[in-house]
Amino acid sequence: MRLTSFKGRLLFALITLIVLVLVGLGIIIGELVKSYYLNALHSRIEKEMNIVINQTEREPSFNELRSELFDELSDVLETRITILNEDTDIVYDSGQAVSDVNHDLMLDEIDQSLPGPSNGIVRFPADTDDTSFYYISNVQTGSESGYVVLAAAFDNLENVYRQIWLILAITLGAALGMIIYIGARITNQYTKPIESATEVAIQLAKGNYKARTFEDRADETGMLSNAINILARNLQEMVSEQSVQQDRLKTLIENMGSGLIMIDKQGYIVLVNRPFLNFFHSDLEDVLNESYVSVFKNKQVNALAEEVFLTEQRVRKQILIEEAFPQKHLEVYGAPIIGERSAWQGIVLVFHDISELKKLEQMRKDFVANVSHEVKTPITSIKGFTETLLDGAMNDKGALESFLQIIAKESDRLQMLIQDLLELSRVEQQGFKLNLGQVDIVETLNDVAVMLEQKADQKNASIQLDLETPLVIEGDADRLKQVFINLLTNALTYSYAGQDIVVKSKKLKNKIQLQFIDQGIGMEKEELSRIFERFYRVDKARSRNSGGTGLGLAIVKHIIEVHNGEIAVESEPEKGTVFTITLPIKVNK
Repeated sequence: MRLTSFKGRLLFALITLIVLVLVGLGIIIGELVKSYYLNALHSRIEKEMNIVINQTEREPSFNELRSELFDELSDVLETRITILNEDTDIVYDSGQAVSDVNHDLMLDEIDQSLPGPSNGIVRFPADTDDTSFYYISNVQTGSESGYVVLAAAFDNLENVYRQIWLILAITLGAALGMIIYIGARITNQYTKPIESATEVAIQLAKGNYKARTFEDRADETGMLSNAINILARNLQEMVSEQSVQQDRLKTLIENMGSGLIMIDKQGYIVLVNRPFLNFFHSDLEDVLNESYVSVFKNKQVNALAEEVFLTEQRVRKQILIEEAFPQKHLEVYGAPIIGERSAWQGIVLVFHDISELKKLEQMRKDFVANVSHEVKTPITSIKGFTETLLDGAMNDKGALESFLQIIAKESDRLQMLIQDLLELSRVEQQGFKLNLGQVDIVETLNDVAVMLEQKADQKNASIQLDLETPLVIEGDADRLKQVFINLLTNALTYSYAGQDIVVKSKKLKNKIQLQFIDQGIGMEKEELSRIFERFYRVDKARSRNSGGTGLGLAIVKHIIEVHNGEIAVESEPEKGTVFTITLPIKVNK
């Protein structure tokens, strides 16, 4: 058992205390027994002394003592009897040596302090270890006075002492063993809950909040175990709740869509999320725990962070990240972090990507500018020719007819532009609904081919339909016909004379695919991503001369998307263009 444990130290202390108590008790008991035994011996010798005194007093005189009688008494009592007269002369001595003590020297010593008649029996120790004693008493024989000296030796006293100590040692040893056993049981009974509670406390300190201790007692240790278990359960609930909150907060920060960065009061970055790293094309190890001055390469961001540090006020600014590709417009919101008791903790910066908003804003500006330009051109033409006619040209019949034809053409172009704008606005509305029904794609494309046959003949071309049958889907027949007309018209417009237009179909799983193929002028790769923008023209002169408004493909894209379909384009300059439409057989409403 390790003495460093509470149980070991407690048991060691108890055993030490018990040993000390038992040893002290043994010494006291031994001395008491030894004293009792010695007193009993003295009492016996004094009784024997009285027998000798009584016998001496019966004698007529000291000179007439019966030696054989006293010799017999000496043998029986195993003592040495010496009788002295009043002058301390020896009148009788049994001569039996009872110890190694010099008898004559003891008599001389006794002679120095003889007892009187009233002193009774006086005892003199003959050695230092209390094994030999001399007893002397005044005695009267007839009319004479004298002394009786009795010498006794306790030869077996050491053996008696040894036996006493042996018995005490055995008794106390057995008692010690029993006490140790009982003490160990009791100690184990009371320390086991404490050790269990200590182990649980250690596990809690290490972060194991599932640890529990036994609650099998109703005393103070049981109350301790119950309190430890309650504490463990509360800690587990708190840590679990904190972990959930941390996970939620981490998930929120990492997926909030805006960049977030937290800077402590020393200027070091202590928190950063993934969108921020994506905005600035940085790695976490290059940003976290680094100074913001060295991390922010953009001077505007550095200036904003410094402003928040200096003013301790909220700041909001829009910045352009030119080093990013493509360039990003960010709205940065900076705010100070103030803790309890107005303690300054640092700042937080939130980066909102407003590139799409800027793009939409630019598209709105471009749209307004394009609409203004497209409307201005026919109106200017109409106004110019009208003013010319009013100035006198109307009197010239040939000029009048020519000018009126131009005015009519520009009016039709303006009307077409307004109709396309209204159509695009209607299609882009959130509540726009399709007039769904069963549409025979083959029949619809045949109708469109007939409608555009004259336009195709003007370019010495034809529209060839390579379609699988049957080809029926759920959709809006009028809107799909509008799509086909637009795509085939564009194909004829941007094709060279004598080149046919081909339409192919392919059945997919739950979908159909249509390809509109021409061998026209084609497009550059960088133009492909813009052809569905409003008013965008690949060949502006050709498009405008053909009467196009630049809104047709924008309308086409929205109609296809409303049908839950997709449209894609492939093209190379001078090799032609392929528009691919994928439409579901059944529209999900």
